[in-house]
Amino acid sequence: MESKVKVGAKVTFPEFTGERVYMKEFRKEEGLPFELARWQPTVDAMLQGVDVSGPIFLMIDQSVVIAGKTQRRPGLHVDGYWIPSLNDHGSRPPGHLHNGKYQDPEGIILASDISACRAMVGEFNGIPREGGDCSMIKMDNLQEVILSANVAYHGNVTLLHESLPVPVNCQRTLVRLNVPGYSI
Repeated sequence: MESKVKVGAKVTFPEFTGERVYMKEFRKEEGLPFELARWQPTVDAMLQGVDVSGPIFLMIDQSVVIAGKTQRRPGLHVDGYWIPSLNDHGSRPPGHLHNGKYQDPEGIILASDISACRAMVGEFNGIPREGGDCSMIKMDNLQEVILSANVAYHGNVTLLHESLPVPVNCQRTLVRLNVPGYSI
């Protein structure tokens, strides 16, 4: 399998309010629903260069993070495909596995106002376990990419990544888009 990531556009975020949204469906051409309008410039920047007409799924997590803790999921993992009918990513990344590769394109785009995530890029062996767990993956031939603040990162559905502990108490905003039909 392959874990891919590329740097996207610079991103700005609205004021911190502690807002949380879980996988809200929208379409690029229609924009976000009225109640999420303050996020439209962020989402537009994240979607620069992405040409899809189907649904996109938005996750927003604004939360207080304590020094030495992670805001999101620690440990190397893949988020995998979003399955709207299950309202879940499923136990393992589903899709058409052919010669060790998932064939259905789906992109994952991440952006945060504080750098606290890393991705591993390159070819790897192994199928993600329950919940996308990839702790068993050997990282010897993978390149580490620290995800910088205020930048969108475009990854494939098998993007190996993990949250990192923050160095100081902070308010952190993370936005993720699952984009079916998009591949990098």
